[in-house]
Amino acid sequence: MTYNGSVAVRLNSESTIQVTCPDAAAEAWVRDHAKSWFSCAPKVTQKVAPSGVDQDEAYTLAAKAPGMIEIGAKTLQGVKYAMHSLRQAAERESRGNKLLGYWMAEFSIEDEPSLGFRGLHLCWFPELSATLIEHQIRLAAYYKFNYVVLESWGVFQSKRHPEVGLKNGPLTIDEAKRLATLAKDLGLTLIPQINVYGHATHARSMGGKHITLDYHPEMQPLFEPGDGWNWCLSNPDATAVIRDLVDELHEAYGRPPFFHVGGDEAFEPTCPTCRAVTPYGKLVAAHFNAVHDLLKARGARMLMWHDMLLLKGDPRWKPLAKGNSRWKPFYANGRKENKGIIDALPKDIIICDWYYEAYEADPSSPNAYPTIRYFREKGFDVVTCPWDKVKGIRSQGRYACATKMFGFLGTVWHHFSGRRFEYMMRNSSDAAWGGESQGGQAVSFHWRQMGWDMGIDSYKETGFYDVTVSRDGR
Repeated sequence: MTYNGSVAVRLNSESTIQVTCPDAAAEAWVRDHAKSWFSCAPKVTQKVAPSGVDQDEAYTLAAKAPGMIEIGAKTLQGVKYAMHSLRQAAERESRGNKLLGYWMAEFSIEDEPSLGFRGLHLCWFPELSATLIEHQIRLAAYYKFNYVVLESWGVFQSKRHPEVGLKNGPLTIDEAKRLATLAKDLGLTLIPQINVYGHATHARSMGGKHITLDYHPEMQPLFEPGDGWNWCLSNPDATAVIRDLVDELHEAYGRPPFFHVGGDEAFEPTCPTCRAVTPYGKLVAAHFNAVHDLLKARGARMLMWHDMLLLKGDPRWKPLAKGNSRWKPFYANGRKENKGIIDALPKDIIICDWYYEAYEADPSSPNAYPTIRYFREKGFDVVTCPWDKVKGIRSQGRYACATKMFGFLGTVWHHFSGRRFEYMMRNSSDAAWGGESQGGQAVSFHWRQMGWDMGIDSYKETGFYDVTVSRDGR
């Protein structure tokens, strides 16, 4: 980036945005979004020709006085990223209470991502509104993630099996289609997720809820006896329901190229039939493979969490770094009955290796992130998945870029509000792209911009909290 703070460039109805891109759709896309984002109608022209940019998601962006914006990209996706960057750079220009347009310092940017898969994992809990989910999706696109994994926590309204979802759940098939279309327009692909092994409650274990069994005791055979945490994989009716849900949800999202099946934190089997299978992992692997084959036939690659594929207590998963006594071991939740699952899985499955600690590793060290290395040596593509520890987010991003991993998947889980959400978004987006946040992004303002785009008029839906204070002042 070059930057000249002494020269101002205006962006208003007298300005020109010149686009050079082989994709003829770029001109109309830029014109529509410039009008929406900047409340003006600058002149937009396009050269449908090579721009000199080689990477599919790369772009060049230049702001030249008095009012010329130049964008170069190989694809429409690169043009979209250039426009997102332009919006982040622009500041309002006003006289009194009248908005005249926008301005920025003269600059030029050449930019491209270091990773091809830059994902953000979001959870749609029953307590969350469709407005909040859309808000998060829009911000993810603004920060140049190219994928959002949207996990349904029982909110999907299946037409084939309505009993396994929350009654009147907000994620209808029409809503899935709407969100997928919106995301695509902004440069983002939505990846659906439902859990096909553990987490069959579609609720957190500490809450004692079960989205299906709390209302439908007749559905008990689909789940392991007791708390119903696992699907009962020895019951062909249960596995058939799972495959129906996968098929239906993938179709609702417009057949995206990926689908996340969960697969983490499963409990020991309690069903006598499941327990009689020796080893139980053979049954689990067969189930995963059946879902994999279904998705492959639909043109999608399967993503899954890593932890049940590693035996708990294996000394290889202990961090080997200076001061390693401070760090928790890398996550491994598999038991003896899970042994061998990894070797029975197709190699085109993408392993999502989650590690949530503030662990920093030298990418050149042979001891850095041993679980990632293990899966890669087994022949799998791997994405690294941090959570809310800033040091860990940055370190895992550096490691993914330095070792040319398949990608990065930042996770949010239940921290979708407050400063923790802000830190996760800022640092995960930068780490996924291949940089490191210096704290300059005004996340609260960008969140507000997304609210403007949505036309939000509810106080509860603004900002990072539902309310400013509770009645007891907390």
